[in-house]
Amino acid sequence: MDEAVPGIYILVLMALHGDAIRDLSVRVKPRGRRLPRTRRSRADELLDEAACHLNARGVSQTSLNDIADRLGVSRAALYYYVDDREDLVFKVYRRSLEILARHLGEAARSGREALAVVDAFISSTLDPGEPEIAALAEIGLLRGPERETVLALYEGVVARLASVLETGVRAGQIRPCDCDIAARCVISIIHWVPLSGRWNPVDRIEREPLIRFICEFVRLGVATPRAPIERPADVDVSQLAAPAIASLDQGTVRQAKREAILLTASRLFNIKGIDTTSLDEIAAALGTNKRALYRNLGDKQAIVTACYERAFRIAFQISDVVGSLGLSAAAELDLQQRAHALVQQNRDISPLRQLSGLDALSSEGRAYVIEAARQFADIARGRVLQAQQDGEMRPLDVGGFLLLAASPSAWLVKPLTEASAQRQADIANSIADFVRLGLASLPASRTSP
Repeated sequence: MDEAVPGIYILVLMALHGDAIRDLSVRVKPRGRRLPRTRRSRADELLDEAACHLNARGVSQTSLNDIADRLGVSRAALYYYVDDREDLVFKVYRRSLEILARHLGEAARSGREALAVVDAFISSTLDPGEPEIAALAEIGLLRGPERETVLALYEGVVARLASVLETGVRAGQIRPCDCDIAARCVISIIHWVPLSGRWNPVDRIEREPLIRFICEFVRLGVATPRAPIERPADVDVSQLAAPAIASLDQGTVRQAKREAILLTASRLFNIKGIDTTSLDEIAAALGTNKRALYRNLGDKQAIVTACYERAFRIAFQISDVVGSLGLSAAAELDLQQRAHALVQQNRDISPLRQLSGLDALSSEGRAYVIEAARQFADIARGRVLQAQQDGEMRPLDVGGFLLLAASPSAWLVKPLTEASAQRQADIANSIADFVRLGLASLPASRTSP
């Protein structure tokens, strides 16, 4: 259930370590003021502090000692509120979803129109004075009952927001769309924001301007004119799956084994998190042992690095195919959005899609990841600038778009339900339309026959 990458670009946010966000007009500030002590219990303070740690560092790097130090209490005192680290993660995720539900409920009860409810929901949840929402990035490590509780709470927020959107569609305030998918996209953006700090420790965007940018992005999307694409371009992503073994040549078999390991490892990393997925779990999922992993790829650091390399290889393959079709820059962006959403849902491909794990890489592996991401971001930037020059994309801030473009589809790695091929295509199309068009009703001249 990771809230960890993308719409158009699987790992483009990595490039935000460098130049990809240099053109953003407003700069940094970490989270703002905290709520007054009188409004939060000691348990809430603990969970809110833990949420910040989980977003910034992941589960494996979140120490109960660090949280205790931040709160000015002993580690022993924390055990009055939580049983262990897994219990802490569960309670943080549960509280975060309860906060989401509260903000949505307050916005929905305000009597506003549907789009204003969405604006209020986003703005209040991301307000610097509110507790930080944990991004549910490592839900796979939770025990069964706790995981089911978190998923049920998440689905409840999705259903409530989808109901608001459906009301807006009936009132003509929101364009006809798959309201369930649109709701997941909105929540995914909200979960994405606190995670972005992991990859951009130097330059962070001021929270208030970012909230305004998000609300406009959700309302209007990026396209101009705001009109549906009658026959969007298509690309066959099945060719990206690992090929069947065509011969018993030793090199071919070895490559097939490597691909099988990387596919399985990437899938598990996406669901459970890199830091909290062991080599024993990967080996068990493959029906083998750790010795086979070491023999074919190496230790965990080598496997994580290879998973990142595989993810970029897939991303660049998609980009190359899209770029070879003779489409406009806007159509390329749209098709790449759809293709990546399809790839992420395909269990036979499952590229690594994480915002954590850089600490598991060697210095060389980390340098490769950042450089590959920078190259990929350059391609993205070029397409965005060309689409704006062609008049097919609004003159929005390019850095802001690169920051958020990945977020609407980040929910696709969640262990929800297995979808049919047709449903996967519908989901991909809905996400791409969400990014292109936003939620607001379309101009009458564009929807008339």
